[in-house]
Amino acid sequence: MKCKKCGFNIEDKKVTECPSCGEKIKRDKFPVWAIVLIVVSVLFLPFLAMVGIILAMTLPTLMMNTDSAQYKAALKKDFSVLNQGILLENAMEGKYYSSFDEVWNNTIKKHLNITSEIENGVKLANGSEIKYQKLSDTCNTSPKDPLDVSENNACAKLIIDANGFNKGLNKQSSMDRINDQFILLLFSDRVVPQPGTVEENIIMHKIGED
Repeated sequence: MKCKKCGFNIEDKKVTECPSCGEKIKRDKFPVWAIVLIVVSVLFLPFLAMVGIILAMTLPTLMMNTDSAQYKAALKKDFSVLNQGILLENAMEGKYYSSFDEVWNNTIKKHLNITSEIENGVKLANGSEIKYQKLSDTCNTSPKDPLDVSENNACAKLIIDANGFNKGLNKQSSMDRINDQFILLLFSDRVVPQPGTVEENIIMHKIGED
């Protein structure tokens, strides 16, 4: 450091008086860098705290929206694949099957990209799992009027879990919130959502991708 009175360069930090003029040397108790760091920290701590609060408030919502978009995309894909299998089998055989077992085995399982079977269902290569709840041994074609579709005339209820039944929320989706599970109804000629449900809104593009 330099003497403030005469400007003499003092290299020995233990010197208490200037060798040139005798002026007493006053040294800073803290290094300049430490003082600067303290000042910067004091100025930026409120800003960092505010950023942390904003992230804590918005991050869960962002993650939820991302998951919802993935779940909706999975439902649309599974819906398409299921119906493609039914249509393909009908084109090959020239008929629709009339029993649940035939529909499940010959039109659903036969044409899906299945990695493994689970209890009352299958696991698909895209990570989705589909379980059936049989409603009738007989499978009829779907009603001409979509508003007449219900569990009373379907032969099975298909529960689709977008990321598997052993992972994630495992909660049924609703109009208020998109979760990882959806329900479709199985008929001999197609798979359809129940009217007025969140599944119908997603498939009919009434609910966007976010």
